Amino acid sequence: MTERYSGGIAGSLALAFVFLVAASFAQEDSSGPAEESLDLIDFHNHVMRGLDPDRIVAEMDRAGVRKIVLMGLGTSQPERDDLALAAFEKHPDRIVPFLGLNGYRRFPETMLDYLDGRLATGKFKGMGELCARHYPFSRDTPGGHHVEAGDYTMPADSEESLALFALAAKRGVILVIHMESTPETVPALERALEQCPGAKVIWAHQDPVKTYGGAEEKDARRGDPALVARLLDRFPNLYADIAVGYESMFLEARDRELPAAWKDLYEKHSGRFLAGCDMPFLHGWDEGAFARRAEWIRVWLRQLSPEARAKIAFENAESLLSPSPPEAPK
Repeated sequence: MTERYSGGIAGSLALAFVFLVAASFAQEDSSGPAEESLDLIDFHNHVMRGLDPDRIVAEMDRAGVRKIVLMGLGTSQPERDDLALAAFEKHPDRIVPFLGLNGYRRFPETMLDYLDGRLATGKFKGMGELCARHYPFSRDTPGGHHVEAGDYTMPADSEESLALFALAAKRGVILVIHMESTPETVPALERALEQCPGAKVIWAHQDPVKTYGGAEEKDARRGDPALVARLLDRFPNLYADIAVGYESMFLEARDRELPAAWKDLYEKHSGRFLAGCDMPFLHGWDEGAFARRAEWIRVWLRQLSPEARAKIAFENAESLLSPSPPEAPK
């Protein structure tokens, strides 16, 4: 069975391997003192055909996740957005719907008008993911699935991307962006943030296993936390999440320990990071899978100070989701 994920991240690509590693973590810790529970707000996840809202909430309960942000994918609009909205309407206290941007290479005026119209209802709290730069991949999973995603480039300061930044500012919503760090993409993001200071932007997948240069094993763990810190220092409207994307296929037991530079980043900028689980394929929602992914995030968060841990786990999300006024017309 092939699951094509047109843009965004393959968070479930090597789930079977990830689960084995996560289970080993639990076994290693079982002889020590009981760890405190740590509720999460999952600020980076997806909904697709075949994923029932009741199933999502059941897995959230199993995983200790208070709320979840859902971005539709795998189908065209408006169906993908209707899936997120239907989940919210069934569980309004648990699910936060975002408009789904994954897989789109162009945002013509008709698309922008559509997005604006749906945001005007006040039901959608954000949009994502805008694929400014996405590495392609094609893999077979240990569970017998074939998953793949395309090669996407849409500079953050392109006319159409800037229109999305401006729309986020206009409607007072959040824009999630998937962008690999390259000598071309980072300056483009800086220019976009300069031009749209009113847009709240989340830069996805800023975690210790982050790749650089491609989506192969040799590219893993090459992300630059100093670069992330520099942009966070410069732009108060920029946030980041720690969701593991297609890098999940490269996770090893050694990745349990936060590298010093990443730990320092999360501590110093704890008010700007969010938790995320990122399950973009239907098979990734098999029973218990979401809980194991959430526990991986907790493994990292428990290495931080109590204050930083709480901010990233749920406090920052609560703040971002609180009502904020849209940008005043110019």
